[in-house]
Amino acid sequence: MCDESLRVLEQISELVRSPLYSSVNHLSIQVRFRSNPLFSAKHSKGRLTMLSNPSSPRRYATSFSVSLITIAVVLAAALTVFAQTTISTGSIQGTVTDPSGAVVSGATVKITNKATGQGISTTTSSAGTYTSGALLPGEYVVRVEGQGFKTSELPVTVQVGVTSAGNVKLNVGEASQVVEVQAAQLQVNTEQATVQGVLNAQQIDNLPVNGRNFLDLAQLEPGVQIQDGGNFDPTKNGFSSISFGGRFGRTARIEVDGIDISDETVGTTTQNVAYGAIQEFQIGQSSLDLSTELTSSGSVNVVTRSGTNKVHGEGFYLFREDPFAARLPGGQKTPFQRNEFGGRLGGPIIKDKLFFFMDAERTKQDLVSPVLSKGGFPSGSFISPFRDNQLVGRLDWQVRPSNYRVFYRFTYEQNKNVTGFVPNSFQPFANVDHTPVHAGGLDFTTGSYTHSIRAGYTKFRNAITDAVTGTSIFNPAPGIELAIGADPTCTTANTDAFCSGNNFLAPQQTYQTDHQVKYDGSKTYKNHVLRYGVGYNHLQGGGFAKFLGLAPAVNAQIADCATLPTCNPVDPLTYPANNVILGNGQGFSSEKPAFNLPGGGLGPDNRFSWYIGDSWKVKPNFTVTAGVRYVRDTGRTDSDIGPIPCSELNSAFAGTVTCTTSILDLWGPGLGARVHQPNKNFAPQLGIAWDPSKSGKTVIRAGVGLFYENSIWNNNLFNRPPRLQKGLFLVTPAVCPNAAGTFTFPDGSVHPTPFCGQPIGSVFQDIVAFQAAYQAAVVSTGAGVNGGFIGNTLASGTFATGTNMFAPNYQTPRSVQMNLGIQKEIRHGMVASVDYLRNVATHTMLTVDVNHVGDARFLNVNNALAAITTTVKPFGCPAASSAGGGPNGSQTAINCYLGPSGPANASIADFSPNGLDSGDVVCSGGPCPNAAFPGINPNLGTNQMLFPVGRSVYNGLQASLKQTLTSPLPGFKAMNLQVSYSFSRYVSTARDGDFINFAEDYKGPTHFIGPNALDRTHQVSFGGTFDLPFYLRLCVISHFYSPLPGNLRLPDSSIFVSDVTGDGTADGT
Repeated sequence: MCDESLRVLEQISELVRSPLYSSVNHLSIQVRFRSNPLFSAKHSKGRLTMLSNPSSPRRYATSFSVSLITIAVVLAAALTVFAQTTISTGSIQGTVTDPSGAVVSGATVKITNKATGQGISTTTSSAGTYTSGALLPGEYVVRVEGQGFKTSELPVTVQVGVTSAGNVKLNVGEASQVVEVQAAQLQVNTEQATVQGVLNAQQIDNLPVNGRNFLDLAQLEPGVQIQDGGNFDPTKNGFSSISFGGRFGRTARIEVDGIDISDETVGTTTQNVAYGAIQEFQIGQSSLDLSTELTSSGSVNVVTRSGTNKVHGEGFYLFREDPFAARLPGGQKTPFQRNEFGGRLGGPIIKDKLFFFMDAERTKQDLVSPVLSKGGFPSGSFISPFRDNQLVGRLDWQVRPSNYRVFYRFTYEQNKNVTGFVPNSFQPFANVDHTPVHAGGLDFTTGSYTHSIRAGYTKFRNAITDAVTGTSIFNPAPGIELAIGADPTCTTANTDAFCSGNNFLAPQQTYQTDHQVKYDGSKTYKNHVLRYGVGYNHLQGGGFAKFLGLAPAVNAQIADCATLPTCNPVDPLTYPANNVILGNGQGFSSEKPAFNLPGGGLGPDNRFSWYIGDSWKVKPNFTVTAGVRYVRDTGRTDSDIGPIPCSELNSAFAGTVTCTTSILDLWGPGLGARVHQPNKNFAPQLGIAWDPSKSGKTVIRAGVGLFYENSIWNNNLFNRPPRLQKGLFLVTPAVCPNAAGTFTFPDGSVHPTPFCGQPIGSVFQDIVAFQAAYQAAVVSTGAGVNGGFIGNTLASGTFATGTNMFAPNYQTPRSVQMNLGIQKEIRHGMVASVDYLRNVATHTMLTVDVNHVGDARFLNVNNALAAITTTVKPFGCPAASSAGGGPNGSQTAINCYLGPSGPANASIADFSPNGLDSGDVVCSGGPCPNAAFPGINPNLGTNQMLFPVGRSVYNGLQASLKQTLTSPLPGFKAMNLQVSYSFSRYVSTARDGDFINFAEDYKGPTHFIGPNALDRTHQVSFGGTFDLPFYLRLCVISHFYSPLPGNLRLPDSSIFVSDVTGDGTADGT
């Protein structure tokens, strides 16, 4: 019955592909079983009728509209499965024709790897088509034999992620006669709509990539930027990341031999792969292959080298120093030295059957990192070493029969780097990584079906430790994290004038494991390549981040110096301790045990995905690709936690708020609901590739598709603790400013804060002792009381409690990718590509304070008048009993204070401690009923929640020219050159759309959208090699970029100075 059903679908498929399809309005089918003929059919007057034998004892008749016929064909494609290019392999797909152009069915096709002798055999379908299934990248020979035709041999280069054209025209003659077809070294991809680029082993070996970081190979592709991973997370020091189209490099999906090594916690990669072990490096930017893992920006697919039938090896030593480096202002020298060395070896263990490959590399780098403080503050430097060890080992086994291939690979990296999170800071930390990866794969064919199986295990371990204590690094106030400027934690570049002491980030540890298995299958059926696949990742995250665990943050702004008569503008110890933030010494973000720790577990994420698709050769020169991919992530938004009941509200708030449903509903109806778990992430895509000349030298390609993203676990770190009544979680409460002059410990004891506002140099030891006592109280209280629980604080925010919660309407971030372009062989060895790309991303996270604390719309006039009166009265000025002018008006009182009657350095900031300010300032983000701007509900504090309302748009025109020539110029033996250019604009509602971002305007979160921090209008990149006489080779690589955009802001200050929009953020927007 299955065979007969397949014949039904074959006939329907032939009908849809035939010229009759446009005239068919209705289809009747009668099905009959057992020994009698199953169908008879006739077509007349626009109707095709398929009839059973009328003597059948059973009849089944069903009518379908043409639209339902189409659906049936798509479902048939899903069930019959298809030819296989995947993210870890390539493939060859072609059509065999005779001299007249008619297709040749039943021809024998043998595909052989030149380097290993490994081969596969197949036959052409009734439509003359064939496909190879999954092939490792390399040089192949396609040998085609057909009865009555000469044998033809075609050399084909297979690249990772690329379906290579293997069209062959047979000549009439004896099969013993062999015709060798010449192929261009660079070929046009006439089979796919994907915008992608591939570097082969020879290019990788010859390009002079500074530092030999494998991700830096992406810099030759148009629209791509290399971003230092340390720019967006401290655990990524020593790693690169790839920005696609102006987007931060967190979400590029990075896979090696089909195994995902992406960092699910903060983004980019968990491991640097030894540069010399890479066989091919592929970048995908738009219309990504169906087998591509979860990403909405772009993909990186790497294939490692394997052994061949010949023994090959290489050793290298690279040295770089600072003699030609530019000096710093004032002539200061910054010593630098880098040593890189290693080697590789590969070859046969058993010829044509078993092969080995190994590679080992080490980087030893030392430099002096300068610290150039602003405004005359002390400057200096510190030693910043970097050590990196990388190892790769691989075995490949060609199992008999020859269509079974197995490989195993082990990679390992260990590195250590001492550096600062931001430049010009005396706060370095040590970042240490250990990452082993085990990967294996099996590729085989069974009849006309191809199969590719991958399995892997990755364990990423990262640690951040203190690098200041016990060293000679300048540290005027040991025991505190000292910042003079707008950022009290010294984690925003170019914001503070001076930073010293223990780094805010230390200590912390990050763990991630990924158990992965995936299957990709295919079958060629007539002129279709039907594909399907399924994958499963068990991802576990964990660790701890004891922010400020070693030292409290003590901060003053530059303008604060004017409030202390004894303040020296260039001495940080004379500034007032106006902002003090404690660390509770507990770094766990969840109560879940993981990695032998009692808490801190993230997830687990049981990621499940599948896809089905069809590559349909409508004509030999016209291919349509269509498919749908499904993915489901879990454990990303703490959807396991239900609404927080009112019974868990601290009894101290019983007289100020009335809770009837859920605690979070106090901030607005529905905000207390369970966070949504997305389960319907279906992503369709469609593409076309058309060769108008039918010569294989030109392709017009276009594609559109929906691509989903995930929410990195770093977003989840700050969501769970405020939702749990009990537990020892990270909390970073603000102690100063504090109008009450006291601070309550978790055990309920109340402690005065006399150090607030005093010179830092005279009170920093008191602050150190205060944090030690606070941390002891946290430990003694235990998990019975969670100091950051929303029911105990009625507040949640970055600078209030160090937390941010997901809004319940969470949706998975996603993007719609579109591309339209042309690729053409200009002449032999030269291929040009021009593509227009558009990527519209939606549902990214933006933080909004749902209580709108500080918003000018919610001015409490009585509180403002009371604050003014309290401030001016000691100076004999009239009390303010009404707003505006008049004898007792607020303006009269303020003018009196700012005039001769008031203090010499009187300013608007003097009114803040008495309540004329945002509740975020007056009460450190907690409930602040006495503040002039307390928010919508003065009995509630700030509640900064993440809403899926962010958006970004990339529009780019990308062009590339690739040329490989022999004897291109007199004196040049060979040349390989690649040049790329992009003209683009990327606008976004946030600087880093995949992390926690604050809306520029809480009143209208999406009102402000503009050029992103990585948006560049023009990008030019080029690289290549030139073989010169006397065995010399010239290798070059470089790029020229237009400048980055900048945001125009007022300096962060108070709501009266820099809150331009009146939304309460005072961010200078």
